[in-house]
Amino acid sequence: MTWNALNDFLAMQSSLVRSYGIKILTTVLQPRCALCDEHHRLPDRLCSACKISIASAEREGFAGGLSGSSVARSQRSGFANKTLSRHTEQQRQSKDLSALDTVVSAFNYQGAVPDLITRWKYQGMIELTDYIAKLVAELTAKGKLSMPDHNLVTVTPSHWKRRLTRGFDPVWLLANALAKKGVVDRPLSTLKASRRMPYQHLKRLDERHISSDHFQATESVFGKDILLLDDVVTSGSTLNAAAAALRRAGAQSISGFTIALAKTTSIAPGEIAEK
Repeated sequence: MTWNALNDFLAMQSSLVRSYGIKILTTVLQPRCALCDEHHRLPDRLCSACKISIASAEREGFAGGLSGSSVARSQRSGFANKTLSRHTEQQRQSKDLSALDTVVSAFNYQGAVPDLITRWKYQGMIELTDYIAKLVAELTAKGKLSMPDHNLVTVTPSHWKRRLTRGFDPVWLLANALAKKGVVDRPLSTLKASRRMPYQHLKRLDERHISSDHFQATESVFGKDILLLDDVVTSGSTLNAAAAALRRAGAQSISGFTIALAKTTSIAPGEIAEK
């Protein structure tokens, strides 16, 4: 029986039994951190060092997010509004978010956050889904994170072949975990990928582009205020392509939420893999 299974079993017991059980397990089994693989004595998947590293990546003043509409206006006018220092810095780093009204991210893509997302998404540690949802829920409860107004939640979908290979759709799992914690409404599948997405991590950032017709709406979203979830926004091309499909289907407003925002000026090709 694995540490996760034993921990889940103890979670169903009384507080006294769980307390003594955890002390015994952490002494005998010495669980390893899911990110750094170091032994630790905490009843948790992550060690203290990795927890601190993730907390240090919390976005400062991110409740307002990035304004995709401002990106579009600055692109059309040929200049950016220099008075919006913090948000426009991130706007300039986003290659194209013009189909979105705003984008909110909980963390910067730094510290232990890349390892957290990689282990969760690409190494099959789906048990980290609830952990990530818990982090977001805690930020929301503390007033550090404010979700944009919405009446429909959806996700940027993986292509069915990628879901088959992976065995799960990580962002869909996260959306449902966030719904269970009361952070967002229960998600609705509204999009499908028309073809398998090219491997973005093999390209330079300035070459990452997803066609605006890559995604297609499968449900009516006419007049809806949509919250569109994804894992990481780097160039913004994937998130923007999904938003563009929802725009074509008649969505009234589209806001994005991602776990992390990558500062593209410091991210090298290959650090973030494909959808």
